[in-house]
Amino acid sequence: MTQQPRLRSTAQCAARFCCAGFTAMSVGFAIAETAPAQPPAQEAPVSGFGPIGIEAGINAAVRDFMQSPRFKGMPEPNVRDRVEFVAGNVIFATLHEVGHMLISQMALPVLGREEDAADAFATLIFLRVGNVFSDRLLNQAARGWFLSERRDLTRRTALDFSDEHALDRQRAYNIVCLMVGSNSEKFGELADMARMPEARQHTCQFDYSNASWSWDKALAPHRRKADQPKTEVSVSYAESPAHEIYVTGFRDIRLLETLAAILSERFVFPRPIGLEMSSCGVVNARWNVLARKIHVCYELAADFAEVYRDHAGGAARTSSFQVQTLDIGVLASFRAAPE
Repeated sequence: MTQQPRLRSTAQCAARFCCAGFTAMSVGFAIAETAPAQPPAQEAPVSGFGPIGIEAGINAAVRDFMQSPRFKGMPEPNVRDRVEFVAGNVIFATLHEVGHMLISQMALPVLGREEDAADAFATLIFLRVGNVFSDRLLNQAARGWFLSERRDLTRRTALDFSDEHALDRQRAYNIVCLMVGSNSEKFGELADMARMPEARQHTCQFDYSNASWSWDKALAPHRRKADQPKTEVSVSYAESPAHEIYVTGFRDIRLLETLAAILSERFVFPRPIGLEMSSCGVVNARWNVLARKIHVCYELAADFAEVYRDHAGGAARTSSFQVQTLDIGVLASFRAAPE
C-alpha cells in the first residue's frame, strides 16, 4: 500500500551539477514503493555493486595503485581512501545525471529545482543499495562537496547565489540529511560529526520520506514489465592519452556497462539512450537531451583527484559503524570558516 509523504513547510536541502553527466555504479533503481518516516527495511544488495562487481573492480584498482611508483609505500587505507573518493564522487555525478535523464525522457513533473531533485535521486540510489561499500562511497560524495567548498575558500572564489545549483556545503548537508533521515541509528554518528543539529536530524526523516515517495511515485508508470522489450542503451569509452589512468580504470570496473544493464532492465524509455565517457576539455558531466546521451568527462575524475590531493588533509578516519567518514578536521574547518 502506497503511503502519502508527510509534507512540511521547511525548505528542503539543496543540490548541484551541470544538467547532465554520469558514470555507473551497480545500483538498484528500485526505489521502495513506500516512503515511511521510519527507516525502511534494507533491500538486498544489487548484483554488481557488491563483492563481484564495482567493489571488486575498485579493490583491484587499489592493489594496482599500491604497486605503482607514485603510491608505493603508502598505507593501503590511504590509497583506498583516495580511489574511493574519486570513484564515489564520479558515480554520484553520474547518478545525478541519470536523474536529469529520467526527468527529461519520461516527462516527470518537478516541484522545485531540478538540480535538487537530481541530487536526491543519486543519494537515494546509494541508500537503497544499503551495504557498507555503498555507504562508504556516499560518504565520499558528501565529503567531496565539503572539500570543494574548502577549495573555493582557499581560492577566494565568490559564491554565486543566482546559480541553479545549491552551494557546495548545502549539497553536502543534503546528502547527510537524507542519510540520517533514512536510518538514524546507522548514520546518526555521521550527522553528529557534520555538526548537524539534533532537531534538524529528526526533521530529515521527512526529507527522506518525501524524496523517496516522490521519486517512486513519478517512476512507477515507467517500470518495465517482464513481457516488455528492453530499451537499447549504448556504452562507449573514448580514448584519451592525457587521462589514460581514468580510461583504463573506469573501463576495467565496467561502470557504464553496469548502469546500462540496470536502466535497460528496470525502465521503459521512449527511445534508445547512450552513456559515454570521454575527454571534454572541461570539468563536467551532462545529459545531452538532443543526442539522448549522458556524457561524463575524464576531466571530472581528474578534478576530484586534485581536490583530494590538495584538500583532503590526512589519512582516512573510520567511524564505529564501519564506514569511512567525513574528516573531522575538514568539517570543523568549514564550520569555523568565514561566510
